[in-house]
Amino acid sequence: MATMRIVNTRPRERAAKLSSELIALGYQVQELPLLELCALPLDEILIQQFRALQHADMIVVVSPIAVQLGMQYYQQLGYVSTLLQQKHWIAVGKSTQHMLLQYGIQSVCPVIETSEGMLQLPILQDCRQQTVAFWRGIGGRTLMMQQLQQQGCHILNMLLYTRRQPTTPNDVQEQLAYLPASILLSSEESWNNWLKLAMQYPLLQQQLAQQIYLVLGERVSQVVRDYFSTQATKVTILTLTDLTAQTIHQQLQQYQVHE
Repeated sequence: MATMRIVNTRPRERAAKLSSELIALGYQVQELPLLELCALPLDEILIQQFRALQHADMIVVVSPIAVQLGMQYYQQLGYVSTLLQQKHWIAVGKSTQHMLLQYGIQSVCPVIETSEGMLQLPILQDCRQQTVAFWRGIGGRTLMMQQLQQQGCHILNMLLYTRRQPTTPNDVQEQLAYLPASILLSSEESWNNWLKLAMQYPLLQQQLAQQIYLVLGERVSQVVRDYFSTQATKVTILTLTDLTAQTIHQQLQQYQVHE
């Protein structure tokens, strides 16, 4: 049954914990990363941005790797970590929040772990003339930054890593034999990379609509929905508020009840 088989497409360094938790709940899990995270060097632009960080009112951190790289570069430049504890911190997701806690930093985290969920946080409802720094990767959270700029916020856009499609694994044919399954999608970029993979493998292309799609957030769910509507094809899309094993389990359980 597709509901008991899950393809975890998270970047490899983020996938293991979620996979083990899903296995503990009785699911068969296959890891097929659709994104790879690569650190960007501490260049002159970033050095200047870290210098300007002392004037920021808030810092938005989008992922655990953003926490790790941001802290690593901050310490490498010799800045005092106590200054960071005076800032307001916003974490995209519980795993990012837990990573910040390892550095002694408290943060707020939205219930819905998306840009739309972040923008609903009370702390961001009136931040005109304030400076909001982003620790992020290339291509991530642009919607949130645009919205805050329109509200009159000053944005310090600190790019710490890049995301790219991983090299296709040698055993991908064996992994595709695992289908149909529930496909976990955490971003529009991972969805686009899933479609690129389908273009390389005709069998996957034929089976695209036979999968169940577990999609983080309504915006990316709509992107997936729009794709299949242009194909005049019905598909099952389950929208997630977060990427915890329990939320995924609840959504699949509810789907089975109504099937």
